[in-house]
Amino acid sequence: MLFYSALVHDAGMNPEDELQSILPFEDINSFSHCQRGYEIFRHSKFTEKVASIILYHHDRWKGPNSSGLCESSIPLNSTIIYLADRVSVLVDTTNDYILNFNQDIIDTILKKSGTIFNPIVVEAFMEASKKESFWLDIQSEFLLELIYTRRPKQYMRVSEVELIDVVKCFSRIIDNKSPFTRNHSKRVAIVVNFLADKVGFSDSELSMITIAGYLHDLGKISIPNSILDKPSKLTKEETAIIKRHTYYSHHLLQNITGFELVSIWGPHHHEKLDGSGYPFHLTRDDLPLGSRLMAVADIFTALTEDRPYRKGIIKEECLAILNKLVADNAICKQGVILVEDHYDEILALIDIPTA
Repeated sequence: MLFYSALVHDAGMNPEDELQSILPFEDINSFSHCQRGYEIFRHSKFTEKVASIILYHHDRWKGPNSSGLCESSIPLNSTIIYLADRVSVLVDTTNDYILNFNQDIIDTILKKSGTIFNPIVVEAFMEASKKESFWLDIQSEFLLELIYTRRPKQYMRVSEVELIDVVKCFSRIIDNKSPFTRNHSKRVAIVVNFLADKVGFSDSELSMITIAGYLHDLGKISIPNSILDKPSKLTKEETAIIKRHTYYSHHLLQNITGFELVSIWGPHHHEKLDGSGYPFHLTRDDLPLGSRLMAVADIFTALTEDRPYRKGIIKEECLAILNKLVADNAICKQGVILVEDHYDEILALIDIPTA
């Protein structure tokens, strides 16, 4: 669990609002993002241990800590991640060649042994840091390759329901980036599942398209909050940045074994039947029904949700926009007819009051 916890330890952080509070070596006010990270992962039996490790990963050895823990009551894995996190902060403070200043980092960590850091973890760090390769790995251009080759070689069989529970964790990371999209992925997943069920998808296909709904905006992790939360119309440059999120989603999902359908159905929700969408300019012939339904679900959900620049729109306006997009050969008529026929039922499913 340590490896996976380290990969997602800052999942609850809002980079633009909280980054400055954790960048100083003597970090302060860091417990809120630990709590949010805990909430993201605690709901699945496969990630609940990760959640507990994340919750305490900024706890100082001697305290005082907002968690109320100190010394040996802090989970060992949390104390390991805290030391590693602070080493990373010290490494990132300069662009200098790491072997020119690694001794300064060692001295800084050693001074804080028994006060900020677990002495046992510091002892392990001191031993590991004797090797030049330890430091070169940290500043290596092969970092992603190192992570991949050193990942735990563990495999487990999960049911589709259990997989969806894990996927929900990552959808929370996406949606928590902005208060205006806090439930967007969840709602898209519910809507697209409803539409797919109505057109006769199998149980297995329904699971996959639900997963695709939860992860369709995965690439938005790369988009600055200043753009996602902007209360006015985006500039040309900002719109160009937004367009990369589907490209990132596509490439992230296509590398996951078993997600072949997810990587097609989810990331193509901004493509249009006439080929004028983005980022691949796919056409009707390139877009399977799952991708078409995803586009309808995403647009419908976005229109009915509150956004920073407007409130969710009323039924008549929503249906007018959707039917205009059908007339313009942009989105799937079959999906829009289903939305029109079940409008109030769908709104109830996603907890949006009928307007």
